[in-house]
Amino acid sequence: MKASLILLVSLLIAAAAVYFGSFLVPDSYEVSRSIVVKAKPEHVFPLLNNPTQWEKWNAWNKDYDPTMIRLYGGPMAGKGASQQWHGDKVGMVQMHFTESTPPSQLYYKQQTKGELFETIGIFSLEPVEGGTKVVWHQKARSTDEPYDRYRGFFKKLRTEQETEQSLLALQALFEPAMAARTTR
Repeated sequence: MKASLILLVSLLIAAAAVYFGSFLVPDSYEVSRSIVVKAKPEHVFPLLNNPTQWEKWNAWNKDYDPTMIRLYGGPMAGKGASQQWHGDKVGMVQMHFTESTPPSQLYYKQQTKGELFETIGIFSLEPVEGGTKVVWHQKARSTDEPYDRYRGFFKKLRTEQETEQSLLALQALFEPAMAARTTR
């Protein structure tokens, strides 16, 4: 009886800690990563500005999710261009470019089915010695619900990893020797 009471009290304390601990987790997140690509902004920007080119460098691709299907709409590039993708791992996502200033900035909004808030993304390209500095900044919100706050925390970690992987793949497109080393 005493052991059951201790177990029950322990479970209640743990549940309260998880619930109240969720209020320490932010209800939004931002991820910002950058990389230098050995090419001029004019050569890098078209791979970002045209949604059909994202398959070449984005972490969400057929290797990650073989069931993935992409659909495109609007103009082929720039403001108004859009893509949707569906897959077992990636879910159902819609993205559209909201602003495009070649070859320096691209803004987009991305909505994942089942989530209330959209992700806002910004690509900034800046010429630097030896190439172009590409900065990818993303921000998103979640609801105030404890479960969603924890889910947002783990989504941020996954987004950080996918952003780094995507930028490295973008860089590798302009550095064939580097691509050969990473595949070994």
